[in-house]
Amino acid sequence: MDALLFLFISSLEWLALIVLTFAMFKFGIRGYWGQLVFTSFLLSLLSYLIFVVFEWNMLGPLLQLPVVFLFFWQMYRVPVFYAGLMVVNGYLWYALLQTTIFYAFYISGLTLLPDTPLSFVVQSLSAGFAFLAAWQLIVKNIGFTFVPDTERIRVEWNGLHRRLLIMTVLGYAAVSSFKLLYVSGNIALMILALSTVIFGFLQYFVLQKEYVRT
Repeated sequence: MDALLFLFISSLEWLALIVLTFAMFKFGIRGYWGQLVFTSFLLSLLSYLIFVVFEWNMLGPLLQLPVVFLFFWQMYRVPVFYAGLMVVNGYLWYALLQTTIFYAFYISGLTLLPDTPLSFVVQSLSAGFAFLAAWQLIVKNIGFTFVPDTERIRVEWNGLHRRLLIMTVLGYAAVSSFKLLYVSGNIALMILALSTVIFGFLQYFVLQKEYVRT
């Protein structure tokens, strides 16, 4: 039963993250629900192997994001450069949402431990708010439009694209270290501060890409 609950919550979170990412970049979701649910379930199996079977708790995002990238690139046919950007940006936004909920519980005096009923509540709330945010983006027609709707495209390696690539790699490094946020003290604060700076710069360059279109 615990395994089924883990897979259900994990699938729900992955589905919410991918739907939010699609909505942020104005990718059509209609017609993709079968692939989205299938992708989310496979990613939940990967999470179960990492966190429960092998107990590689600190390596979760480090191992998960490359697989998500492969899904975006191969299943949803997003060009390589933009697949990496979409995955990292979407994950950072979802992590920001979940961190906000996490600290709201923390301030309330509640202790969150992995794989506990309270942690499942936080995960469910995160997924729910992500679905709500995605719905609002779709209804209000808000999002980025610079990701091409084609499998292959030549990316010109100008200054902006190089900066986007650097921030995508740094964003991946920041996401990979998120599990260390459970560590108290200066390490967690340093990771949170650096992740916030990286997140801010990435959003700045994404907005620049949207409006400058170079």
